Amino acid sequence: MNWDQIQVPPGGRIVRVSHFTYIFNGINFIIEVDESPDGTVTVHGEHSTDKNFVVESVSGSSVEECLNGILKKISSRT
Repeated sequence: MNWDQIQVPPGGRIVRVSHFTYIFNGINFIIEVDESPDGTVTVHGEHSTDKNFVVESVSGSSVEECLNGILKKISSRT
């Protein structure tokens, strides 16, 4: 998608959101990737059944960088 072709009215913001399920050591995690038109990416993660098990978000300039970061955080906590 070409972000330059999207016309967002003043005061609005559009973000591409992708959801993934990540399974590590038999535990399911929900991962959300938010991509903004300015190139910033933020990835959030949480345990799929324990909403108190939230993984600190990772921000960066690429989806790959952020996904690798959140996967490292998850593996270090389990």
